[in-house]
Amino acid sequence: RAAERTYQLLTQVAGRAGRGDVVGEVIVQTFSPQHWAIQSARRLDYETFADQELAFREELMYPPHAHLVCITAKGKSERRVSWCLQQFADQLQPRLGKGVILSGPAPAPLARIKGHFRFQLVMRAAQTREITGPLKTLLFNYPWPPDVQVATDVDAVSMG
Repeated sequence: RAAERTYQLLTQVAGRAGRGDVVGEVIVQTFSPQHWAIQSARRLDYETFADQELAFREELMYPPHAHLVCITAKGKSERRVSWCLQQFADQLQPRLGKGVILSGPAPAPLARIKGHFRFQLVMRAAQTREITGPLKTLLFNYPWPPDVQVATDVDAVSMG
């Protein structure tokens, strides 16, 4: 959702820069000046931004065209957390239907917080039940070690 946030911030800044009697100017430094979020914000063209963002999300099976389930595991040992989540993924994969895309495990975007290493598994599917059915059974019966904590987020807004 980075493009959405970029568009929102740029249009907000532009709105504030143009207030009052003095004409404002916004200068943006970016590695991707041609990205649709930047170009649409430059023109204050929400419809074009929304059309392109929705097409992108559909192509990659991201919401609102699919559902996401994110499993985050954390613990003090990076190697142990990664290994445990990989073992879980290896058991989960054959239980998932053909329409489910499983990614990971991979380090979470915020890979270490307060001395805990974090890894994620992300599943995408057209229907949540394609994921949650097989996931519930395995998740609650899996022998998670006490030093690895696990959380599940369905249709997460942030993958942090």
